[in-house]
Amino acid sequence: MNMLTAIALVALQIGPAAPERFDDEGRAPMIGLEGPSADACPGIGRIASFEARKGDFMRVRVDAYELAATKDKLPLSTLVWLCEADEGWQGIVYPMGDNQDLGDCRVSSALAVSEPYSGPCQYGWIPAKHIELVAG
Repeated sequence: MNMLTAIALVALQIGPAAPERFDDEGRAPMIGLEGPSADACPGIGRIASFEARKGDFMRVRVDAYELAATKDKLPLSTLVWLCEADEGWQGIVYPMGDNQDLGDCRVSSALAVSEPYSGPCQYGWIPAKHIELVAG
């Protein structure tokens, strides 16, 4: 048995590392952080305060830091759900595609226990300073 095979067997025996979701889609914002008496994502915001230029969009990051990979680009005035906040960054949930609306994201009702967002909409992280609160 070579070293690579041995490492793979040990990894299989140990099992998954952590329940936090982080895959090619990035770190999912937590929802339900305000408890069972509040919506899973307690606010709606609008991407508002950056200087838009032709072809310029808000870059949605896979995690809450500037050098994280960009996963999507959203235009100015896009409405998003406001979920977990992390040191100047806002975890957002947003519809993507022609057949999806903000109401399709399943975060407007309470959760008994907080959990990472798992769909059906997209999610990511943007600097909180670029969001205008609309409701919440």
